Amino acid sequence: MNYLLNLGFSLLAVNNGNFDPDNSSPDPLLRSSVWLSGGASLPLQDNFYQILSPLTQADWSFAQESTTPLQVYASQGYNILVRVFQATSPSTSYKLLMNAVFGQGTDTLPAAPGMQSPLVVNGLPRTVVDSLQLAFANAQQQQQYWTVPSTDGAWTFALGTIHGADNTYSFNAGASVCTNPTTGSPIYQYGIDPQLKVGMGVTSRRGKTAA
Repeated sequence: MNYLLNLGFSLLAVNNGNFDPDNSSPDPLLRSSVWLSGGASLPLQDNFYQILSPLTQADWSFAQESTTPLQVYASQGYNILVRVFQATSPSTSYKLLMNAVFGQGTDTLPAAPGMQSPLVVNGLPRTVVDSLQLAFANAQQQQQYWTVPSTDGAWTFALGTIHGADNTYSFNAGASVCTNPTTGSPIYQYGIDPQLKVGMGVTSRRGKTAA
């Protein structure tokens, strides 16, 4: 079973660091902040890598909103993927840096989306912090290591196969998008924090049931 976290962003929207909300499009690949299932034809490996070919609409269907913990099971062939797409005017000239962080134990979801991060850079929420930003003197030098989209203007990554014991994990996915790689600026950042429930899940370390 393959599950794809589909995330759209728009430079036209107010950038509070959140990916676009779900628009209930009949095309599942145009729905944002949702889990899709499918991709049976993909020769997936238990590893992290970018899928360079565009995904096919007919291969995927809506599974659930990202606000509901995704139920998966360990060692039963559940694969997790992330796709970031441009909701308006897709461009193949943009570059992207994707981060994903898993954590044990979660609390309840916030009542309203608000700012995706309490950190700010250049007046925008800083949803992605990584050591690559420290390795180069300026953002322009980083660009050779950022990824280019497939021909449909989207980036798709396979994260791997679910393993381990029952638990409820926080899953923080972040994307930095550079719209002018030649200069290394501007850079827009987005983040989302859905949950993965492996098996029966567990009670969070804050004393509330993470389910």
